[in-house]
Amino acid sequence: MKAIILARVSSKEQEDNNSIPAQTRRLNEYATRLGLEIISTVQLVESSTKANRTKFTEIINSIRRSKETIVLVTDTIDRLQRGFRESVMLDELRKDGKIELHFMREGLVIKESSNSADILRWDMGVMFAKSYVTQLSDNVKRSQEEKLRNGEWLSSAPFGYTNVRRDGKAWIEPNEANANIVRQMFKLYATGTYSMKRVGEIITEKYNVQKSTSQVDKILKNPFYTGVMRVKGEEYAHRYTPILSRNLFQSAQRTASRFNKKPVKYAGLPYLYRATITCGDCGRTVTPERSKGYIYYHCTQYDGKHGAKWVREEELTEQLIKAIQAINPSQEQFDEVLEALKLSNQDQIGFKAQQLATINTELTKLESRSVRLYDSYLDGDIDKPAYKSKSIEIQQRKESLSQRLASLETASGEYYNNAVAIMELVRDAPLLFIKSSEPEDKRRILNILFQNMELHGDTLLLKYKKPFDSMAYLQKNSSWLGMRDSNPRMLVPETSALPLGESPVCERSLFYHIP
Repeated sequence: MKAIILARVSSKEQEDNNSIPAQTRRLNEYATRLGLEIISTVQLVESSTKANRTKFTEIINSIRRSKETIVLVTDTIDRLQRGFRESVMLDELRKDGKIELHFMREGLVIKESSNSADILRWDMGVMFAKSYVTQLSDNVKRSQEEKLRNGEWLSSAPFGYTNVRRDGKAWIEPNEANANIVRQMFKLYATGTYSMKRVGEIITEKYNVQKSTSQVDKILKNPFYTGVMRVKGEEYAHRYTPILSRNLFQSAQRTASRFNKKPVKYAGLPYLYRATITCGDCGRTVTPERSKGYIYYHCTQYDGKHGAKWVREEELTEQLIKAIQAINPSQEQFDEVLEALKLSNQDQIGFKAQQLATINTELTKLESRSVRLYDSYLDGDIDKPAYKSKSIEIQQRKESLSQRLASLETASGEYYNNAVAIMELVRDAPLLFIKSSEPEDKRRILNILFQNMELHGDTLLLKYKKPFDSMAYLQKNSSWLGMRDSNPRMLVPETSALPLGESPVCERSLFYHIP
């Protein structure tokens, strides 16, 4: 009779461990003793529990096509199968006289004439193999659940981190270069002026790191950077160093939720103020339309006529330039505010150093407590429930302190830098808006500065975002000079992680009419 030798391992590690050659040698010797004609020797490296066993299926199909009985020789039952999925198919081939199954080490032969006792031995072998696999799977799941509860990540580190070995154990730590790229991605996106695609393009231009839109999306929605692992919809606090503040992460999520709203569908030319101005009477978006060589903006009056006017794009641009100039400081004012900010920044630096020292001291104490607690558990001084309860309490406190530490470290230099960036923006915005020829650049400036733009007749009413509303108020009602002695921090975000326009620094949110 003709025979196929089947040697199988379920992993690359087993293959490298010379398991397959050993199986093949034993099976060939067995077939030779029985006088079988070996027509094929198949060596598989695939799990017997996977639904799609490509090579195994090919073997079965070749046996099905054969006009004579084929002996399939394998080492043990679990080398052939570890579940009853294939049993029906193999049993049909056996009953049709197409196949004989030889399980060498069990000394079991299953063929057309096999009695019920042999069939039962086969089924029992499959059942034990399946039970073993199930038990292994349960053990793996329990181990993974325990690791997750202990704050351990189960796979490759996300971008911004790197996998390392610490004291012989797997660990994850920030890759500072990539961590900085992650922070920049969040900061860019949190402003609300850049799409995920554009964020990826900027990162490529600035750092020469290729990130597709889907990769950017995955990074911007991953809470791992703030100290939280998300696995199959569940969230677990992890033990590794966060590289983002929760405020910055949440700002990016708010931006994503705004982008995910139903988009405005339009075709044709990229009109400058398309989808940025609403009608002050009905609240609908003002529509651009070209007529006689000019671009006009008007309300469609879909909900009823209310005497809406058609306003030329040039007229709107003139009003917007005035609105931007309304918050533009003189050089003297600019220098005065920067000087005040430097003084304020010194206070921030001192406060940060004090906080860092306090947190690091407490983390050191918690680490010592954790070691003593484990020693007490090993010595039998405390039972397992008490140990777990106290261990979780210590771990949660360490995670909370680590998040505060990451927030402080991330904020290094941000206070002053963000303030300067805001001041430079308001100083340069008029010139940038006038000179830029790209509609996208103009809209980005408007999106940074203004929260709402409403058209009432032919007049724009504008609502500045914070802190630009404060600047407009100060320009309109008083001089900026002398701010050093009052409250210079009024002009800058209290929390550096928040994007421009979302800092809780001033309660004024007035609509401004620019004459």
